[in-house]
This record gives sequence, structure tokens and C-alpha cells, in this order.
Amino acid sequence: MPAPDPGKAFHPTTLNTPEPTRILALHGELDFDQRLHLRQALATEFEARPPLLVLDLSDLKFCQSAWLNELLRAHHNPYAVPIVLAAPGPQLPPLLDLTEAGLTMTDSICAALEHHGPSPT
Repeated sequence: MPAPDPGKAFHPTTLNTPEPTRILALHGELDFDQRLHLRQALATEFEARPPLLVLDLSDLKFCQSAWLNELLRAHHNPYAVPIVLAAPGPQLPPLLDLTEAGLTMTDSICAALEHHGPSPT
């Protein structure tokens, strides 16, 4: 059996910013087996109670329907932290439009930060 390609393995990374906004970058392929890993990463971000959580999807190579369920769960997080999806691939916007969940999508992290507005000081 061939060894798994480490470049395809799902892994989240928290990006450090000077803003109180949190940015969680998702990398690799997100399948059913990885959904709990995603859920835990999101929970960690929500526990910090940021004014905004940006999910950077620019390096997400593949995602199964389990991703959508976790995304909808995150959208209704217990801390009411708003989520903006930055740089989603072409398959995601039409799928999210069908859910009518009202998730915000932007072309980049910068656009996500601008869309939400400046952080209160």
C-alpha cells in the first residue's frame, strides 16, 4: 500500500495577526474521518471569543459533505462568533448557496477583514 501524501493530509493552522480577529487556515483534503479534527480546531478558536473568525480555504484541496455539516455547526457556535470564508474553491459557493445559511464568502483574507470592518479598540 502506498504511503499517504503528506501534502494532502488535512491540517488546520492558526495564523497569528496583530488583530483580535482569528484566522484559521485549512490545508489538504477534508474527509469524513477528519471532521472531528476540524470540529476541535474550530472549538479552540471559538473559545478565544474573537470578534471574527476567518476561515482561509485557499489551500483546502478537497472536502466531502462532512465539511458542510461542520461548517453549519460552526456558523451556529455558542459564542455567536461571526465566520467569514476566505478564498473558497469554485465548488463551495454554489453548494453554500443551496443551504441558504447566510455565510459570508470573500476572495481573500484581506477582503474578509475589510468586510467585517475595523476591530473595536
